[in-house]
Amino acid sequence: MNDLSPLDMLERILRRWWMLAALMVLGGVAGWTFSLFRHPVYEATAVYQVALDEQQLVERGLVTADKLPLLFEDQNIYLAPAANMFYDSTMQANLVADARSHNIQLQENDFNPVNFYLDRRGKQWFVTVRSADLATAARLADLWLADVDAALREAQTHSYQSISLQLQHDSVQKCFAEMDFKQANQCAGASFAAPVDLGAYLKGLETQMTSEQQAGRGIDPALLFVIVSQANQPSHPVLYSVSLMMMAGSLIGFLAGMILVQVLRPVKLQ
Repeated sequence: MNDLSPLDMLERILRRWWMLAALMVLGGVAGWTFSLFRHPVYEATAVYQVALDEQQLVERGLVTADKLPLLFEDQNIYLAPAANMFYDSTMQANLVADARSHNIQLQENDFNPVNFYLDRRGKQWFVTVRSADLATAARLADLWLADVDAALREAQTHSYQSISLQLQHDSVQKCFAEMDFKQANQCAGASFAAPVDLGAYLKGLETQMTSEQQAGRGIDPALLFVIVSQANQPSHPVLYSVSLMMMAGSLIGFLAGMILVQVLRPVKLQ
């Protein structure tokens, strides 16, 4: 029979322990050598809270109260535009400019999902940056989050304005739809001389609404943003650590040794 019992395997390992030890040492040296050619990579994370005021959506008539709490796919209709803002091309250009103003040499091609990524976990959004320098990783995470937060709040201001213009438009239009022209002017707080003036005014509101909606970029006023914590400077690398590389090399050497010991024919004692 060619089947090896656990005892036979143990005997082979003990008989060639020096081979296992040598391969583990060689693996560790190989891992150390590899680490010399790879800079360690550090990771820093800032925490952002993004919540949706569902009651506000009910008050605005966008959803009915019986639909609360909203399912994730329904919430994501409002949350997705905020998440997309993190990878917006304008945001990328702003971050590169801000980084350079802080003497951080960031290139546009450095901004990628490997080095800059967003991890959404419910209301908590983790904004993570990887860099070969631990201080740079933390600084970039804070800059990225600050830039996005400012952009979201600015966009939300435009969304507020768009809604305000829509309410104003609907109010004026309702007055003139339900009353005669003179009474409608009083109702709307306006002084249009003729219907053509009313039409021009409504058209102007519609143009402003379109402009504000585009500037709002889908960031709904019901979204709430809070920077929970800034990034802490990392204490150890997450990739290409010398100790981890040596450990991985030793482990590979051990596994290779185990296979080699079992493959080689046992030495017969004379």
